[in-house]
Amino acid sequence: MSVMGAHSDADLDHRRGLAQRILAQRVSRFGDAGPDLTPAGSARFRHDGRRLLVAYAVARVGMAAAVVERVRLYAQQRGLFLRWTVTPEAEGEEAFPAALQASGFRLEERLFLMARRGAIACQTNPDVRVALASTFDAMRAYEFGSRRAFYDDDRPDDRMVASRAGDRWRQQEQGWYRYYIALWQNHIVGGCYVTLWEDIPTVMGVYTVAEARNQGVATALLAHVSAEIVRSGRDPYCLYVKHDNPAQHLYLRLGFEQLASEETYLWPSGQSA
Repeated sequence: MSVMGAHSDADLDHRRGLAQRILAQRVSRFGDAGPDLTPAGSARFRHDGRRLLVAYAVARVGMAAAVVERVRLYAQQRGLFLRWTVTPEAEGEEAFPAALQASGFRLEERLFLMARRGAIACQTNPDVRVALASTFDAMRAYEFGSRRAFYDDDRPDDRMVASRAGDRWRQQEQGWYRYYIALWQNHIVGGCYVTLWEDIPTVMGVYTVAEARNQGVATALLAHVSAEIVRSGRDPYCLYVKHDNPAQHLYLRLGFEQLASEETYLWPSGQSA
């Protein structure tokens, strides 16, 4: 796997190995049946309602188009939509972006995989306090803010907020994730969560509501969470960020390194996310 930027051979090997470890721990999420792709290649599948999620595909040289066509026909015969995730830098996946687009897939999203070692040591806004979402009311407020930030929804539906907060609360109780909230002027204005079952923890869902942006909320969240991760003995840790999200500049300033990219394609091309 190639990585981004100019680095020494030893550093490239280290970053390549770290990226491979992070990607490998996600393979178990794709354990469902799919079409037989031998001898052209292989892929991993997960069924999600009427969608077939495809990832970790590998094609023999010159066979990417054949792999894509077999998967597309399999989905078409079963009335399934396709959501195909590719890491172009990974060995065996290099030809898939071109093959997918040639077969009518639409690029939905491009992410950067970033990782860091050690706790983040930086100056934070003393008026921003970070804490675990330790009550269900705090989790509801977390979800309310998350929907405002990610969906530009100033008035999220109460039933939807309560339902999703319930899911998150159960996940935290079961030890799958740990959810954190950021408070500013006595209001919950941001949050994020961390995976607990992975070898390399993933920081996910970092958000700040509109009225609290540029107050150092995300910086305070990441500094607090990184210290918690390191204190637990689980280091390094990683996150994903959209390629056009200004937050990637913050992550770089805080010491995260770009390891690889991840592209998601949809078929039929007109389907929604």
